[in-house]
Amino acid sequence: MERRYLPSVIVFTLIASWLPDILAKEFFGVQSLWLRVVKAAVLAAAAAYYLTSGRSRPLGKYLAVLASIVSVEVIVFLVETSQWWRSLFDYGMFVSFFGSSILLKFFGIIPVAAVLLFMFKNPREVYLVPGDWHAGVSRIRWLGIAEGAISWGKLSLISAVLIALGTTLLTLITVTGFSLPSGAADLWRYLPVIIGFALVNSFCEGLVYRNAILGPLKDLLPKRELILVAAVYFGIAHYAGAPGGIIGVVMSSVLGWYMCRSMYESGGFLPSWIIHFLQDVVIFSTIFLLGGFLR
Repeated sequence: MERRYLPSVIVFTLIASWLPDILAKEFFGVQSLWLRVVKAAVLAAAAAYYLTSGRSRPLGKYLAVLASIVSVEVIVFLVETSQWWRSLFDYGMFVSFFGSSILLKFFGIIPVAAVLLFMFKNPREVYLVPGDWHAGVSRIRWLGIAEGAISWGKLSLISAVLIALGTTLLTLITVTGFSLPSGAADLWRYLPVIIGFALVNSFCEGLVYRNAILGPLKDLLPKRELILVAAVYFGIAHYAGAPGGIIGVVMSSVLGWYMCRSMYESGGFLPSWIIHFLQDVVIFSTIFLLGGFLR
């Protein structure tokens, strides 16, 4: 593992992230599909260079994965905005509104997973295995967790509940003013759908924002830098989330750091999936209640 690749990794990761798109919108007021096409082309060209020149095949493999992610984003955008696709769904209904997006996410991760497995052969190399439920947590000083004091299996369950409760409390304070919207009882009827959506969405995002970053880079960067790169990549993707802006990026980056660390230390996706899934249940429930779907 060499830090000499860190600057290149940072630059190419930022190119692949939503940062160029955010800057184009904030400073020039434009959102262009061509920007994503250019990003995909740059990443593909860089991947070809590193893979064929012999300078760094591991970096070349990582860039190929990034190129596949951005290419899928282009295809998903074209499908999602097409008249044909939009005619298939009633976007005023919760199931159609979220189902259309999550369906595209699911199909979108298939080529990314295929590239990962083609490049690295063994699913374990890219954390596409559940991982060791009993793996000990390394010291996390700012959370007061001592070395090996608890397993990632137990900690993922505890932290998933606490993070979900924190997200709920934040929503009650900042959005609803501690009052439930009228018709909230309908939430129970839709809860199985919300759980299903959360399971698929959290797995898809985990593959793109954790497996696709940590796997290719784990033998290229030291642990601390590796997890930080993946965390920031995840955080930038939530610039337009709730909360959004810089605060949203910082909060999502911290959560991303925590989930990436669980994947790295457990050797698989299960602990981070549990954390991400339960928070998505809360987020999707909130959108159901406040997004105008109750009629």
